[in-house]
Amino acid sequence: MAFNAFFTILLVAVLLFNATFAYAQYEVNEARLTVYRDGVVRVEVKASVSEVEPSITLPLLSSSVYNVLAVDENAETLNYDVNPLNITVYTLGAKALTLEYDTDSLTRKEAGLWTLTFNAPFNLKVLLPEGSTITYLSSPPTSIRIVDGRIELTVERGSWEIGYELPVTPLPKPIPVPPPQPSQWMPLTVAVGTLIIVVTGVTMSIALIKRRRRRPALMMEEEAIIRFLKERGGRALEVELREAFPHIPRTSMWRLVRRLEKMGRVKVRKVGLQNVVELK
Repeated sequence: MAFNAFFTILLVAVLLFNATFAYAQYEVNEARLTVYRDGVVRVEVKASVSEVEPSITLPLLSSSVYNVLAVDENAETLNYDVNPLNITVYTLGAKALTLEYDTDSLTRKEAGLWTLTFNAPFNLKVLLPEGSTITYLSSPPTSIRIVDGRIELTVERGSWEIGYELPVTPLPKPIPVPPPQPSQWMPLTVAVGTLIIVVTGVTMSIALIKRRRRRPALMMEEEAIIRFLKERGGRALEVELREAFPHIPRTSMWRLVRRLEKMGRVKVRKVGLQNVVELK
């Protein structure tokens, strides 16, 4: 009997120690939700992590996320695995973690009114779009202030529902066109005008066909990345791109590569712990 009681106490102590140790793997210093006018929400979490821990697992605010980026205190990209409810980031050797991702499943629009719904796993700040008017709050926030013309709310962990309304942008007023004046040269003017319209239509049609065949324009940095890949035989490691363009911040380089991938100019595949960028 005494042995069973001792064993039960020991088991409870081990479970409590494991829970405390798991929580101590990281400490959230700052968390922010930035809501855009189209309903997309940008989530940013900054946390302190242990250098000796191989990985940490953070809860996600949505099961549908994209544009995920995890970097350490030196802006070095970190590998990660996304699960439906959380994300595991491999942080061995890192002291700090910045995690960013986008999601469009936290907001909905009905009858012109927007609603932001989320379950906060920790205290965070919510930055609403510029010009927003709050119409509903499920609970009183810790604080409300205006930051650069946008409402910022500080909320505690728990379930939240925030209703807001965006101003309607008025359509520009049409510019009045004066009526044409009668002239003795009206037949000639009509003929010349008709010819100009026909020529302009043909020219615009040809330009439209060429534009459809043309790929989207590249920025100067993107053209430089394409040239570098061509010089390297069409492929290179992502770390080699960062070394070749030291003036481009690592996070900016990551976004440039993702933009080229969306444009269909390159493809990115993971080989071991490295990302390989290849021309299509």
